Amino acid sequence: MASLYPRFLFSAAFFYLLISSTISFSLHAQNFSRSELPATFVKPWEITYGPDDHLWLTESEGIVARVDPESGEKTIVYQADDYFDGSPLEDSPLCPHLSIGKGTLGLALHPDFTNSATAYIYYVYSYNSGTDALPATKFRIKRLLWDATSETVIANTNLINNISTAYDHLGGRLIAVEQEGTPFLFLSIGDHGRSEMNDPGCYGSASDNPNNFAQDVDTPNGKIHRFNIDGSIPDDNPIPGNSFYTRGHRNPQGLMYNPATETLYDVEHGDRTDDEINVLYKGMNYGWKDITGYHDDENTAGEGDYYSSYLPQPDIEGDALIDPLYSWCTEAPSSSEDNSNWCTVAPSDGIYYGSTGIPEWTNSLLVVTLKDGEGTKRELYQFQLQEDGSLAPSTTENPNPKRFFSADQWPNGRLRDVAYSSDGLKIYLINNGAAEGGTDKITVYTYDPDTGIDNLNDNTTDQTLSLYPNPTTEELSILGLSDNSSVQSISISSLDGKHTPVRLSSYNGSIDVSSLRNGVYFIRIAAQGNVYVLKFV
Repeated sequence: MASLYPRFLFSAAFFYLLISSTISFSLHAQNFSRSELPATFVKPWEITYGPDDHLWLTESEGIVARVDPESGEKTIVYQADDYFDGSPLEDSPLCPHLSIGKGTLGLALHPDFTNSATAYIYYVYSYNSGTDALPATKFRIKRLLWDATSETVIANTNLINNISTAYDHLGGRLIAVEQEGTPFLFLSIGDHGRSEMNDPGCYGSASDNPNNFAQDVDTPNGKIHRFNIDGSIPDDNPIPGNSFYTRGHRNPQGLMYNPATETLYDVEHGDRTDDEINVLYKGMNYGWKDITGYHDDENTAGEGDYYSSYLPQPDIEGDALIDPLYSWCTEAPSSSEDNSNWCTVAPSDGIYYGSTGIPEWTNSLLVVTLKDGEGTKRELYQFQLQEDGSLAPSTTENPNPKRFFSADQWPNGRLRDVAYSSDGLKIYLINNGAAEGGTDKITVYTYDPDTGIDNLNDNTTDQTLSLYPNPTTEELSILGLSDNSSVQSISISSLDGKHTPVRLSSYNGSIDVSSLRNGVYFIRIAAQGNVYVLKFV
């Protein structure tokens, strides 16, 4: 049994306040057909398309579920009887609004899952490593043995225990891959620290914030960890007996793997700027929190000096600071406390697309995002790669990355993960939270090979609709529609997901909202062959 260093107890609550009056939507012909599977979930976190042609997911309360991708039939195959949802006794003593990190996180299938002897499911969930009187929430990786004949779990093992938790930035993504013929498990752990600008007094002093230790090889936080498939620590890890594989990460929520080149990538959240995709090289340092994004002084003072004076750690072979493969949002950080104004996109997870089902996407990274903000949308980014795993050049005629599905960002919700079918023609998205109707679900986009993908990306002309007056307590007018008769449907939703359709028979360009309580609302308009979502107060 392997254990991570049991240091720091913290957790994650990440909520984007959505308040804006005018929103710009890229218009595009959506040549994918969109559908939703009937299965619903509670806080799903992982979706994986298995070699058994079924979808595997994790959701709240320590649950592993299996879903038929055609019928949408959902089966709960396992629920951990020792799942622990944290305790108020573990709340931050200095910031009581911060509760301990808990939940059901990443899931991975053994690389040889179709072999009955190795049909293992690995997943991450929280448990109580202490007592009822003195609770101590930690995470563990449990291994389940799947019997394909009876379609049941026939054995379970607590594989890796005492994985640290936090008040924020948990990481928690899990991936099982084969490198040079040997299977490994990789686990991401966030830096565990709140940004000082958000809660400056939560740690007593800035030096007590655990995010200071993201580069420290003697702490588990801010790292990608590598284990043998049996949970032990590989002999050839950067430091013998230490599970860390790479360090200097802020909140790595995604892991992606290209089996052809055996390249491992991570996706992580930046701090007001510089969400990143990184190529993960064994033993290397990715710089947080001394460096944000690229190694320059463009948005954070002192990064260039830190890079030029960096002293490699002598016991790590070839130790060096590594630039991101790609960084979103590289301008100077916003001074606003409203994170909907920040340019960060909040990427959650991604997958390497190696299929030829969608030829334009072959050899790409597909990354989904969580954030609907002033200039950001919940959408899928497609990053075209070159043969060596680097990014293909971006041009005006052929931008890289391209963006998809943002017109459906309100019905789709906060996109937590992505998978694709064995033929590559279907893209599966899961959300947790902020979907129309408040539903956590699987959304399916089916590619039409006859029409192709030319008009699918969001790099086309924008049309801006606006609401007036905003705020309002009586009538709300929709400005920018050329023809009111083109409106097919209108609905209003509140932040808690309550959904109210608007009668089209009474619509003449304005809507009576006098019956609504004070608050933030979304109005969804289907018109002119497109879907628009705007916010009002």
